[in-house]
Amino acid sequence: MTFELPPEDTREALCFPHFPTRAQCFIFRNWEMVSPEVMASVLGCTAGEILEAADAMGLPVPPDTDPDWVTKGYITLIRANWHLLTYEQLALLLGRDTGWLAYVLKEDDFLSVKLGGKKPRTAPLRPEPLTPDGKRRTEQIRKTVLEARAALPERPAPPFDFAPAFAVRCGAPADERDDRFEERIVYSYCALYGDTFADRGLIDASFPDSLLSACRSLGITGIWTQAVLYRLVPFPFDPELSEGHVARLDGMRYLVRKLRKYGLRLFLYLNEPRSMPESFFASPSRAGLKGHTRGKESCLCVSVPAVREYLRDGARTLCSEVPGLGGFITITASENLTNCYSHSTPGTCTCPRCAARSPAEVIADVNTALYEGARSADPGVRFIAWNWGWYGRQENMNGDVADLLPPGAALMSVSEEKVKKTVGGTETSVVDYSISVDGPGDYAKAVWRTARERGHAAYAKLQLGCTWEMAAVPCVPAFEKIYRHMSKITACADVRGLMLGWTLGGFPSPSLRLAQCFYGGRVPTFEEVCGQMFPTADARALAHAFSTLSSAFDEYPFHVGVAYFAPQHAGPSNLLCAEKTGRRATMVGYPYDDLEKWRSIYPEDVFTGQLKKLYTGWARGVAELREAVRSAAGTDENLLRTLRWAEVCAIHFESVYDQCVFVRRRDREGVLDAGIISREEELARRLMTLAASDPTVGYESSNHYFYTVNSLLEKILNCRYLQQTGDRQGDK
Repeated sequence: MTFELPPEDTREALCFPHFPTRAQCFIFRNWEMVSPEVMASVLGCTAGEILEAADAMGLPVPPDTDPDWVTKGYITLIRANWHLLTYEQLALLLGRDTGWLAYVLKEDDFLSVKLGGKKPRTAPLRPEPLTPDGKRRTEQIRKTVLEARAALPERPAPPFDFAPAFAVRCGAPADERDDRFEERIVYSYCALYGDTFADRGLIDASFPDSLLSACRSLGITGIWTQAVLYRLVPFPFDPELSEGHVARLDGMRYLVRKLRKYGLRLFLYLNEPRSMPESFFASPSRAGLKGHTRGKESCLCVSVPAVREYLRDGARTLCSEVPGLGGFITITASENLTNCYSHSTPGTCTCPRCAARSPAEVIADVNTALYEGARSADPGVRFIAWNWGWYGRQENMNGDVADLLPPGAALMSVSEEKVKKTVGGTETSVVDYSISVDGPGDYAKAVWRTARERGHAAYAKLQLGCTWEMAAVPCVPAFEKIYRHMSKITACADVRGLMLGWTLGGFPSPSLRLAQCFYGGRVPTFEEVCGQMFPTADARALAHAFSTLSSAFDEYPFHVGVAYFAPQHAGPSNLLCAEKTGRRATMVGYPYDDLEKWRSIYPEDVFTGQLKKLYTGWARGVAELREAVRSAAGTDENLLRTLRWAEVCAIHFESVYDQCVFVRRRDREGVLDAGIISREEELARRLMTLAASDPTVGYESSNHYFYTVNSLLEKILNCRYLQQTGDRQGDK
């Protein structure tokens, strides 16, 4: 069985008029990420023609091509070329086939959703001859690029080179007592999706020793990573899908041994059973497995004994074949279609078997089958059932599932879930991913209390490093808000374990050092914590600066729609468009110019007003932090990079405000705001220098790089083109 590629959109792909030809745009976006020879094979021309075109645009020739982009940054490449290439050309660019591309788009953390669910309609891209006007504009591009690149560091930091940053320790040693929470689990900052377990090189890249050492020094006990069960164990319904599972199990054993050297354990995040395309169920032997249907996918129904046995046997095999596996974290109502109630309610479930049962029974079946299989092989393995998405499935959902779970299973809830807050007169609430709205709230406390009363350990899922509020830095230094959140968690005696972040937030940052202060013994004051994180600086001055940053972040117009769709991750790399694109923003993917979706529940005036409060208040905090750094008694690389990340946040926050105002004026008044265009160009220049100096800037493991030096250079070209367009309109 092969996975299907997302369907092609009926609309044409976007145009990028700041380049005379689309082929130039392609070369520019992929320069030094893919070799000229590969680009030539994609375009059907010679490498010499590629080099000539690049040189004409001011790009460095010969290029210093980094092969890591294809293995570690393929999502960045896919996103950059989504509107330019056909599927066949994309696969050729990445050195793979379309079958691999289809699998990645489906299983790499909802990548197809992040790209919009459909492929923009494109014809095969080919070189085009330049017109006289195209030659003139290409010469202008060359001058702009050479001038902008001259401001870059002489030796830019290589992308993906995170080891030097991991080696920087966060402050003074912590209290040795750390028994308040039985587990403190994070995601690897640089973990790759794909077929990581099958390749020890990819394992070492995803879990480098320098990172593991840093995590252990910060009191971390476990590292979690995604796992697709049918890729790791024999899949009885279609053995072809399990091809290579023996090698993957060997890789997992290798990783478990590697983690053990640092006192860490591996936790597998399971989202099971995975849905299958309709073609899977066409076979008579599989027709009886079919459950709830959504679109072209259907569930493997867990009310069918054979499906439960597959889950039970799969977990047993994992724990038998990989001794020392730390445990499992399950999610049963995520964006992925899995069990028959993962995307339905009793009134909408199309599975006749599960429609006669309650959501709690079905979700408990998934967890019980996995738990029983795991514990039959290893009685000491941890099992954590996450209640994400359970809310609203049925009344008393948490209590009913807790009653049905085996006693040894822990129950986890997002700490800030259902917390309400009024921002700019608009009431918002949290599902997940928030630092600006801190927990724990009444909902999470009730879940934890229910867990304890039913005999289960209670776990809190937090988001301490960074969130989808701003994911382009490893750490958002709103440390006072994080301190308050951890203080309240500690005061809640029900919590026994912590999941400290999603795929983002796993960098060994000061945020994790701050959290460590709460793992045992006396909890220090916020000022004392600042002193422990950054021993060379004045703790009082730091506390004041981080308090100012936290107060500014408190103005963030939080809603999950804002977190997912607004341009805060792309910042100034998001292109300005002279005309409305009509494209809808996608989940942490393409913001486009979709102000309506960016603002979510907030009126336009309130949204832009809050963004202005955010970026102006944040700028004050950055100025205070800069002064504290200048006055420090010694050089503290940890403090310097924290300042750098704060400066990146300042650029992004101001850019989001600018983009909102630009779109409003364009759509309401028909005006391309020249002042904003100039500011966006300047912000792109500043961010380009920071990104060239620090490989963590713009990176998040499940999205790879949101932007590159080249994409920020492209934004400069985009702004120059719009300025010239505005000048021509003014002449008329």
